[in-house]
Amino acid sequence: MGVMATFDIGPRPEAGPGPVIHAANHRSLADLLLSTATFDAWDWPIRPLVAGAYFEKPGIGPLLRALRCIPVHGTEALELAAEELAKGWSIAIMPEGRVVPEEEWAATGVGRSHPGIGRLALDTGLPVVANGASGTERLWRRGRSMPRVRPWRRDNLVLRSEVVGVVPDDRSRAATDRIMAAVARCVAVSEAVNGKSGT
Repeated sequence: MGVMATFDIGPRPEAGPGPVIHAANHRSLADLLLSTATFDAWDWPIRPLVAGAYFEKPGIGPLLRALRCIPVHGTEALELAAEELAKGWSIAIMPEGRVVPEEEWAATGVGRSHPGIGRLALDTGLPVVANGASGTERLWRRGRSMPRVRPWRRDNLVLRSEVVGVVPDDRSRAATDRIMAAVARCVAVSEAVNGKSGT
């Protein structure tokens, strides 16, 4: 992966022992490449949840299987995530549920999220870590079948994190809003580290 991009990954979050729910923004399929580099650097075994349709795409499907991603279809995502958490795995979810076009995240850094991650956090009582990425949208632009490879001018991918912990809210939407506000703060830090150049 180093031929495609450079990676600037923050320190491993101190979320305590046991499984953790990771939430991240989703601007590009390159988010999975950054996720792989991140959890490898942190020595943190994880199962990312990915839309099942991506597993049918040539080139992408085998990569997702190699990364131990879990294919999900609709409402089964929460059940599958809870099962993996019960087995002791940490899981990674992108609550926006799709690769978000820039016009939808430009103002706040994140797009509209689904409340499922809030429900999962409340139902399991497990801690949440927010993650915010910058630069992936340039490496693998939305709608393209492959990332751009420019070894002479590699894109810089930045990720910063914040421990949200066990959410204290009573409702899934409030919990989701709390988590996504933390993701947006992480994105803002990553954007500041990365700068706005490189388009």
